[in-house]
Amino acid sequence: MDLRWLLVLLMSLFVLAFIWRDMSGMADMSWTKCKESLFTQVITGECTLRYQGDSIPS
Repeated sequence: MDLRWLLVLLMSLFVLAFIWRDMSGMADMSWTKCKESLFTQVITGECTLRYQGDSIPS
């Protein structure tokens, strides 16, 4: 299989996954509620909430 077709296939799968996730009404990932990047959260364990009304992510 040509590398170009593999990339097209992967990109198509990502697009379909994003559309499915959006249409099914799934909630945002818990790590997106933090101001720190995911890498920083994994290394330091810190999470400063982005918005006042959010609860602490589990």
